[in-house]
Amino acid sequence: MDFLQWAKSRTLPSALQTREGWVSFFEHYRTGEPHIHQIEPTNHCPYTCIMCPRHTRMNRKKGFMDFAVFQKIIDEISTYSDDVKNKEIELFHFGESLLHPEIAKMVSYTSEHNLKATLSINPCDLTQPLIDTLVMSNPYQIIISIDSMDPDKYRILRGAHANLDKAVINTSALLRSFQDAKSNTRLTVRMIVMHNNKDEKDSYTSFWRSQGAEVELRDFFPWNDRSLQELGNIEKYPHSMPCPFPWQYLVVQWNGDVVACCRDYNGQLILGNVRKQSLIEIWNGQRCTDLRNAIGSGTGLKQMCQECHSLYNS
Repeated sequence: MDFLQWAKSRTLPSALQTREGWVSFFEHYRTGEPHIHQIEPTNHCPYTCIMCPRHTRMNRKKGFMDFAVFQKIIDEISTYSDDVKNKEIELFHFGESLLHPEIAKMVSYTSEHNLKATLSINPCDLTQPLIDTLVMSNPYQIIISIDSMDPDKYRILRGAHANLDKAVINTSALLRSFQDAKSNTRLTVRMIVMHNNKDEKDSYTSFWRSQGAEVELRDFFPWNDRSLQELGNIEKYPHSMPCPFPWQYLVVQWNGDVVACCRDYNGQLILGNVRKQSLIEIWNGQRCTDLRNAIGSGTGLKQMCQECHSLYNS
């Protein structure tokens, strides 16, 4: 369950006016098997996006996930209950996944196990041969990140590597190739809405829908970096609601480290390593339990969680 979207859609009962009430609610919906929200093929990336802390604050080692480690993750997830297996698995975290030489093989392996592989890509790095292998790999969804249809603004947002002409040409080729193959893959063009591109929302939506793509206008969030908060509007959690992530999912970084949060670009909250433990052992282990207790009580929070709490808590 997306607890934040659920909370926004209704008047909250009295039981959800306290942290303790939220924790009981989260625990009620927590599954015994973890949803693996993201798997990081690589944390290498040629972009310097202004809304991402990766290029300014990430100091962990860069690398590429071994395919054997990826197989181990997917093999375990494929044994889970349908409620967990039916959730999307995002094959990205803090890097450009197209840079991994075996990314199409990773998507294929996931799809062959009847799991929902989702990619989020910057289209400047697409080539027609790569597009062809992606079509054959049968992903559940591909999200194409293009935040502006103005060439100068696009480069300001995504950095010197970003080229709008190349992005549009490559995205059109991707859409055409999947459409020609009569693929069932969802193709979504995404804009992260910030102050400097929000005036483009209508024209952006019209253009990409005319090309046969779904369009997502995604709310901006500043990760846990207060210096980014001026770029856009920040959605706050309901009063008294602690961060729900430790009850919802896990993220596996390229070296097998398992973290509790999609915003943990430096691997500050490592709960275990999939090379040595199963994901279920990590999900139900002491480190994860201790993190839930700290988040639930609001005491003993690590610095990363304190920074996030100060940004998103209402």
